[in-house]
Amino acid sequence: MPITYLDYAATTPCNKQVLNAMNKYMDEEFGNPSSQHILGKKAKHAVQNATRKVSAAVNANEEEIIFTSGATESNNLALLGCFDYFERQPINAILSPIDHKSTLDVGRELARRGIIVKFVDVKSDGSICLHSLKKLIDKDTRIVSLAYVNSEIGMIQPVTEISKICQENNVLLHIDGVQAFGKIPINVKHLGIDLLSLSAHKIYGPKGIGILYVRKEIQNKLRPLLFGGGQHHLRSGTLPTPLIVGMGVAAEISIQEMKVNYDRVFELRNLFLKTVSDGFPECNINNDLHISIPHIVNLEFPNISSEALITGLRNVAISSGSACNSNTLQPSYVLQQIGLTSEQANCSIRVSFSPYIKDHEVIYAAEQIIKKVLDIQSANKGVFI
Repeated sequence: MPITYLDYAATTPCNKQVLNAMNKYMDEEFGNPSSQHILGKKAKHAVQNATRKVSAAVNANEEEIIFTSGATESNNLALLGCFDYFERQPINAILSPIDHKSTLDVGRELARRGIIVKFVDVKSDGSICLHSLKKLIDKDTRIVSLAYVNSEIGMIQPVTEISKICQENNVLLHIDGVQAFGKIPINVKHLGIDLLSLSAHKIYGPKGIGILYVRKEIQNKLRPLLFGGGQHHLRSGTLPTPLIVGMGVAAEISIQEMKVNYDRVFELRNLFLKTVSDGFPECNINNDLHISIPHIVNLEFPNISSEALITGLRNVAISSGSACNSNTLQPSYVLQQIGLTSEQANCSIRVSFSPYIKDHEVIYAAEQIIKKVLDIQSANKGVFI
């Protein structure tokens, strides 16, 4: 029996068009894009072409795109890069307590160095409290960093309103756009974003490549973390041509198919939720479906351990939250921040969808989840079916 994969918020398979485009630069035109010979020039041309595709996807200029090893590096560069190593309080940064570990752990490092790190209040639906943000910002605030879409509950943050507050106070705005990219439009100019982190492997591109968009006017305010060949003044290192080409193709496809894919995922999510609800009415939905992307749904099965459920499923792949937190058995800090108890968080799973899966796969996955839930429930009561 093939595995039904419903963990697309963790990673996605490479699109066949992406793989085909990359292969050429693996074994034929494998030159270093910094080299002056013909293979180097061909590689450089491929990188430039991919850069145009990625920049067009977010309405950025090509010189504002910095290729990185992924969104974790991008988040590190955005946050660590806007502070001098010897800066101390009262200089401060503002983060969201429900964002990705690659942001929160950088915040801990900044605090260790002596920078004040503040956390904005979050409402029960996962949205940022704008009043709290306004109160936290002061004359020494350097940057506000938030995720556009939360990776566990799919909540879409009001970036336009957040950007307006930042601009009024001359504060930089960094957006982690990983879970939003390819799912909802991202226009850095219209949204007023100063820095944007993206990753290829969430949009059917290769792992190991991402970008940091840095608005041209603020690039001189950042300092690099990596030094060397000077491929970009903010990030040195040999450019991985195949990965960059793959990200360019993936970005282009994701933008072209965004509307039809969004509508398709909306249908699949509703089909999944109806099947689950019919089979186990006691299930609770943790995210607000009206202000979340349909690609992510977070469910609580009362008194059913998410660990037991996930590991007990032999042919269905789901998760209990962000893949980067899966090595810890601690309950989701995201769910606890929006008001769930640790017990409720430990009974919650994340299901994330792809527009390319079939209706019958979604129904099968929902039925298998319900079957396992009922099995665990019976075992907990000492009754075996």
